[in-house]
Amino acid sequence: MDEPMSEPDFPQAILSLKNIHKTFGGIHALADVSFDLNKGEIHALVGENGAGKSTLIKIITGAYTPDAGVIQIGGEVYEGLTPTVARRLGIGAVYQEFNLLPDLSVAENIFLETPPLNKIGLIDTAKRARDAYTFLERLGAHTHIDTSELVKNLTVGEQQIVEIAKALAMNAHILIMDEPSAVLPSADLDRLFSIVKTLRSEGHGIIYISHRLNEIFEIADRVTVLKDGQTMATRVVAQTNSAELVRLMVGREMTDMYPPKDNQPADVLLEARDLCIEGTVFNVNFQVRACEVLGMAGLGGSGRTTVCRALVGLGKIRSGQVVYRGQPAPRSTAGAAAVGLVLIPEDRKTFGLVLNQSVRFNVSLPNLLQFQRGGLLRGQNENEAVRRVISDVQIRPEDPDMSAENLSGGNQQKVVVGKWLLANPKLVIFDEPTRGIDVGAKAEIYLRIRELTRNGVGVIMASSELPELIGICDRILVFHEGRVAGELVREDFSEESIMRLATATSGITAPAS
Repeated sequence: MDEPMSEPDFPQAILSLKNIHKTFGGIHALADVSFDLNKGEIHALVGENGAGKSTLIKIITGAYTPDAGVIQIGGEVYEGLTPTVARRLGIGAVYQEFNLLPDLSVAENIFLETPPLNKIGLIDTAKRARDAYTFLERLGAHTHIDTSELVKNLTVGEQQIVEIAKALAMNAHILIMDEPSAVLPSADLDRLFSIVKTLRSEGHGIIYISHRLNEIFEIADRVTVLKDGQTMATRVVAQTNSAELVRLMVGREMTDMYPPKDNQPADVLLEARDLCIEGTVFNVNFQVRACEVLGMAGLGGSGRTTVCRALVGLGKIRSGQVVYRGQPAPRSTAGAAAVGLVLIPEDRKTFGLVLNQSVRFNVSLPNLLQFQRGGLLRGQNENEAVRRVISDVQIRPEDPDMSAENLSGGNQQKVVVGKWLLANPKLVIFDEPTRGIDVGAKAEIYLRIRELTRNGVGVIMASSELPELIGICDRILVFHEGRVAGELVREDFSEESIMRLATATSGITAPAS
């Protein structure tokens, strides 16, 4: 596998893949996929969850070997790579889930695999610090990241920069960035884009994966669309538009991303009164009504997620009160779920799913009492309910025995949504419900949210995606530094009005609830 093949048959590119095939259990993950990356290019890779993006990236990084097809790097052609060979050939990757050691310093993490050694074979700590500083300087981060700082003390955006510097320290000239903006607060996006453009100007080739099409049009040179494991098209970004990319990704026009707001708010379901939480949220007041979607906006650390978690018993309320359906809200997640108050969490992998268990297990877990008769689990009732959920929320593949960890991100999210829909909730809290999922799956999530409100359910939706808040919500609370900076009603919705409140630069007065 380490030896190159003969007969190169590619245009001049630093990376080319031709006619790549990969199957798992008879299912084609990739079928005849071709892709190339030029020096000094940002080439975006887009597609729905399950389209084959992750499989393609794992082939490039050597985690998977293709069943057929060839890879060309640096003028040599290979049938497949190993992770070691991929690194030697200058391929690096920065994933959503960082591969850093939190109790080591920035310099130690950057040179974790390639520490500089002195003449007697020991780590040269002084050179390591100098070289780490040089890499941070190239990325424009040397003024705010100390090479001696422990990684656990850095912000998420700073940790991402350390990951990029780590890849550069291993001489990566082909850099894969997998949903790099998904974990970042909006304030860090400009810095990320600046770094990506700097790397392009230095001649690096960058594969940029994102579900946020606006980012593709801001920084990418070309874009390749995958669907169902096949290459649909490669376009010069300046010669395409969002509508074409969406059509290529989902196979249909997406003219109605957001369902119509045809519901009227009804009775109050939940009320927060002077809520103070763990010294991070202060004197927050709001109401949520049946049949409405209450949005929660704010920059990272503004308090919106802290409030969402506290409402279902996942945070210590220092003072104030949460009233749910006229009674004090339960102070445990089990108690909250028992009365129909549920949270679909931001981190679905850690808090929403048992990843090594099946779809059936995950959907059934909070609903076991529904399937019991005389203290015994009725398997037929469970199977019927699980298959109904799979059909209703369109989980793919339609296999109740599929392990949750083997599903795409969008389908994992559908499992979390589906299990709670089966529980017949009265108020559902969605925290970043569409993070890391494709445009088609987003539309389906929005449809489920609107269906909930039509059925009398109340919804809280916390999100950093301002267009989706504007598109789906009836009211929006904007948080700033642990307080509600203002409340907007539909006629006042705009990204500018939300950001003014979120950054405390607005003179808007919050309307009365």
